[in-house]
Amino acid sequence: MVQLFRHEVSRFAVVGGVNFVLSLVIYYGLLRILHVHHLLALLASWAAGMVFSYVANFTWVFKPEEKLRFRDRFAKYLAASTVSISLNLLSLHALVKFAQLDPFYVQCALIPLIVAFNFSTAKFWSLKKEKA
Repeated sequence: MVQLFRHEVSRFAVVGGVNFVLSLVIYYGLLRILHVHHLLALLASWAAGMVFSYVANFTWVFKPEEKLRFRDRFAKYLAASTVSISLNLLSLHALVKFAQLDPFYVQCALIPLIVAFNFSTAKFWSLKKEKA
């Protein structure tokens, strides 16, 4: 049980790292190069990262089933991700607006909290293996 948990955490970290780079590149490009508003840039990078991470976490990390499914499990994953991004957006907005901090660095600082939330919801809810 502990070994499986470590295995899942390790693989989740790899997927998260790749997702972080993918999302960060998209966020940075939209924010700094295309001058898209920081909240829209975050939503776009989140959407791309969510699809990537769902597929990778389903097929490589948690493997709740043999075949990749987008019906009910994706709806749960999307719901958890929506809560996650909502909390992220609210935090980012508040820290940028009221503390007048740089949105790029604020988002970088929020990442560990978001990762912990996302792992928990995937492991124990949206991608949880069904008991036989």
